[in-house]
Amino acid sequence: MKPDIAFVGAGNVAFRFSLALQEKGYNISTVYSRTEKSRDRLVRALRANGSDTKAAGRLQDLQEASLVVIAVTDDAIPQLVEEMAAVFSWTDSDNAAEKAVSRRLPAVVHTSGATPLQVLQPLADLGCACGVMYPLMTLSRNKNIEFRDVPLLLEASTDGLGTLLDSMAEDLGGEHYFYSSEDRLKMHVAAVFTTNFVNYLLGLAFPIVQHDHPLLIPSTIEAVRNAFLHTPASTLTGPARRGDMETIHKHLEVLQKMGLTEQEEIYRLLTDKILKKYHPEDR
Repeated sequence: MKPDIAFVGAGNVAFRFSLALQEKGYNISTVYSRTEKSRDRLVRALRANGSDTKAAGRLQDLQEASLVVIAVTDDAIPQLVEEMAAVFSWTDSDNAAEKAVSRRLPAVVHTSGATPLQVLQPLADLGCACGVMYPLMTLSRNKNIEFRDVPLLLEASTDGLGTLLDSMAEDLGGEHYFYSSEDRLKMHVAAVFTTNFVNYLLGLAFPIVQHDHPLLIPSTIEAVRNAFLHTPASTLTGPARRGDMETIHKHLEVLQKMGLTEQEEIYRLLTDKILKKYHPEDR
């Protein structure tokens, strides 16, 4: 039996995650967000698919769900967890297991790559099963995405929750793996290099050729593809890899003439790193 799910947050991750789960037959019973406009927009999108999702204005409403998915910014998670724990903690019993039963406490997961499972400890202390379901992909409310193309990194404090998260990931259809908080953080760091930094470098490249930047698409895709199929070291090319100082100087002259000081700075930095690695005898 699929659990009723409540989402905390209504941004990009919550929007795409909740709709994907709804499509696979999960009932998104509640959406809570301090940003009412975003919350109501997500609730409308879920209701448009036939659900009776409730727009919650109180954290207490989350306890009606079987699973709470926290999909907010990383820096907002600790305070939110403390507030949830304060709301969930009322009971006549001092026993954690009895608290969970008497209040029917939901399991709670967050979706952050850089935040450890430990951040949910205040809720675990109350008897909540806690975990992580991190999508290794940049999600956008404005772009539909097939979750079968999104790797999911999972972590769970109990076997029961682990089984549930594994089942949910299976339903979504993509690759999924159980990762410790430490290993998930390493993957998050690596993804910054392969996505965020690459995006930044593309932003530096476009002004050099202006409107002709689409011509760079084939070579860019091929370079990334080859790096993953083989290794970055074995597929690296270019003047710095060859030690071609004449071409390097020509490139720097172009950037200087165009007044692209940021591009020149990064070009010098990366070229120097590559030369030191592959031509240390010339340094």
